[in-house]
Parts: sequence; C-alpha cells; structure tokens
Amino acid sequence: MNNPNSENNDVELNITPIIDCFTVLITFMLASASFISIGFFEAYTPGPGTDASAVKPDIEAKLKIKKDHSVELSWNGKKNGSFRVENTNIENLSQITKELEKLKTEKMVINQVIISAVDQTTYKELAAAMGAVQKLEIAAVVGDFEE
Repeated sequence: MNNPNSENNDVELNITPIIDCFTVLITFMLASASFISIGFFEAYTPGPGTDASAVKPDIEAKLKIKKDHSVELSWNGKKNGSFRVENTNIENLSQITKELEKLKTEKMVINQVIISAVDQTTYKELAAAMGAVQKLEIAAVVGDFEE
C-alpha cells in the first residue's frame, strides 16, 4: 500500500526527450559548421627556410576596384607601371593575373598585393580579385576602402 508519509519515495526522471533535443541540436551544429569556412581565404606564407623580413620586395603592388567596376593594378619600386581592365569579370581578372606573372618572370619579388575598393564593391568582386592574386601564391591584403 502506498503511504504518502513514507520516506521511500522513488522518483523517475525521463531524460529521453532531452536526449532527443540534444541529438537534433548537435546535427544542426555540425551541419552549420561546414558552411562557416566558406567565407575564409587561404593565406600564403613564406616557406620554413625563409625569413619574411629578410626578403625585401622589389615591387609594391596595389589593386584598386573603382566605382565603375573597373580594376587597376599599379606597381612601384624597381619597375613602375599600371594596368587597367574595364570590368571585374573572370576574363579581365585573368589579364591582371597575367600581368603579375610577367613581373614574377622578370625576377621581381612581390611579397603582397594590397587590394582596395570603393564602398559599393560587392563581396563577389572583392573575392574574385583576391582569388586572381592568390593564384600566383602572392598574399592578398585587403587595404583601405574608399568612398
């Protein structure tokens, strides 16, 4: 017989719904974590045998994305020059990659390319410009944004 005054009351805790909730939460967390890394870019660093401060660049290169969506690559140092394309589509950005390749084949040391853009620049344009630079294993550094 059940006596409410007895000290031997057993309490059962049903944790099945809690485990079900955590199982669903873990699944969503793992699925969303795979999408987090999409927005990041790879960074290239000098090899283990080189000291980055010891290698002085021959050229300082800058890439500017302008209001009219044109892209201008300019370089100063042992050799000065500039190159401009009218649009940020992939074919035109491959021309910029070719210009940087020319500089590298002339034995010019380029440690990084500073990329700047106007505020109206889309993420897609900026990512395409960074990708064009990184194809040559040159560090792409996003610089000041202009208005």
